[in-house]
Amino acid sequence: MTLRHYAAIAALALATGLPADAARADMTGHGAMVNAVAVSADGKRLLSASWDYTVRLWDLGRQSELKVLDGHTASVNAVVFLPDGKSALSASWDHMVIRWDLNSGREIARLTGHVNNIAGMALSRDGRRLATASWDRTVKLWNLSTNALERSFEGHDANVMQVAFAMDDKQLVSVAYDRTVRLWEVASGRELAVMTGHQASVNAVAVMPDGKTAFTGSTDGAIKRWDLAAQRESGRLPGHGSFITSIAISKDGRYALSGGGDRLMRLWDLKEGRQLKQFAGHEKPVWSVAFTPDGKRAVSGGYDTVIKVWSLETGALIPAPKS
Repeated sequence: MTLRHYAAIAALALATGLPADAARADMTGHGAMVNAVAVSADGKRLLSASWDYTVRLWDLGRQSELKVLDGHTASVNAVVFLPDGKSALSASWDHMVIRWDLNSGREIARLTGHVNNIAGMALSRDGRRLATASWDRTVKLWNLSTNALERSFEGHDANVMQVAFAMDDKQLVSVAYDRTVRLWEVASGRELAVMTGHQASVNAVAVMPDGKTAFTGSTDGAIKRWDLAAQRESGRLPGHGSFITSIAISKDGRYALSGGGDRLMRLWDLKEGRQLKQFAGHEKPVWSVAFTPDGKRAVSGGYDTVIKVWSLETGALIPAPKS
C-alpha cells in the first residue's frame, strides 16, 4: 500500500465531521491535524506533532503554548521527550528525525538515513536508543549518544507505521500496511516472527510495561493482544467502529487508550478486557492519545487540529484554568 491508501483514510476522516457546535478543545494553535502527542515524565509539559510541519511545546497544566519548534519540511508524525526532560525528538515525512533543545527551541542534531516518510518512533527504556518506522519498509535503530545509525531491520512488504521496544529492550515490535506484526532481535537485526490476524493495515502498537505483551490497532477496527514470548495472538478488545489510529498504555499497565475514525477516544480495562469509558468531543477522527504519568488524565489530538485534556475519572474535558 502507498500514499494513495493513506490519502483514502484521510479523505474518510474528513467526511466524518460533527456539527459545528460540538465541544471545542482548550488547546489550539496547530494549522492541521495533530498526528502525535507526548507527555513529559513529570506530567507538566506536552509535545504535539502536526501535519502543519511543526512541533509545539505546551504547559499542560495551564494548557498554554510555550514554543513552536520549526525545522521540518513536511508533516511531523511522532514526538518523544528524552529522559533529561530538556530535549526531545521528532520524526517527519521529510525522512528525518530532529533532536531539539527544549530550552532554546533550537535543533541539536538531525538523524538521516531513511529514504521515505518516517511514520513512528519509539525510545528504549534507558533512553539510549531510538527505533524509527518508515514507509521505506524498514525499521532503523539509532544510537542517541552519537546520533548514528546502528542497524536496519528489513522484511515488511509495505509501509511500516509504528514500532515499540519489548522484552527488556531486547526486541522490537513493528506494524505495517502489510497487515503483519513483526518481532525483531535488537542485537542482530534478525526477524524472529511474523504474526498475522488483522484484516487490514496495522497502524498502531503499544507494549505493556513488563515488555511481554503488545496491543495493536488496525484499519479493520480491531485491537488485538499479542503474547510476545509465545509469538501469537492472545486476545482482543472490542475495538472501534472505524479505523484505529493510536494506542497508549498506562504506566501501571492496567489501562489502555485508543483513538479512532469514529471520533472517539476509548478507555479500556486490560485485565477484564472491557471498555470503561468513551470520550466524545473531537469533530474529526482522534489521531493520537496519551496518558499523563499519574494516570489521572488523558490527552487526545485530532484530525480537527485541536488537543483535548480529559479527566479519566469523570470522562469530562478539563478546561484551561482562568488566568
